[in-house]
Amino acid sequence: MCFFKAPKIQMPTVEYVGPSQETIDAQNKSLTDFEEKLTADNQAFQTTLTDQITKANESTADLMTQITEMKTQTAQAAASGGLTEAPYAITSEDNVDASDLAQTTQSIKKKDKPKGTLKITQSGVQASAGTGVNYGV
Repeated sequence: MCFFKAPKIQMPTVEYVGPSQETIDAQNKSLTDFEEKLTADNQAFQTTLTDQITKANESTADLMTQITEMKTQTAQAAASGGLTEAPYAITSEDNVDASDLAQTTQSIKKKDKPKGTLKITQSGVQASAGTGVNYGV
């Protein structure tokens, strides 16, 4: 026999309690603002980088023009015989006079080293087999 009655099972009520629509709208607006700022920053960086590349290409073209002109001038001077004597030349002869334009080297002198002052006397040392080096104390 049963003296008590089993309680009736009641299902819990589930209610969604989340952010309000205003909070969701504010978050969506901040995400949209961030996306627009990021796009603007990337566009500015890309424009700056493109400008730097363009300037570098222009300066490279100027340098190449200068190099071409220098090569042409050198070729013309060589053809006219203007480059027969170079002010700087590499030589291994000893009887060549040093000019004022060229840098020369001189032989290196060895330094005088002081003589050592350490002296070990053997008068107070008693040496025997297997003792190695004995120093007098």
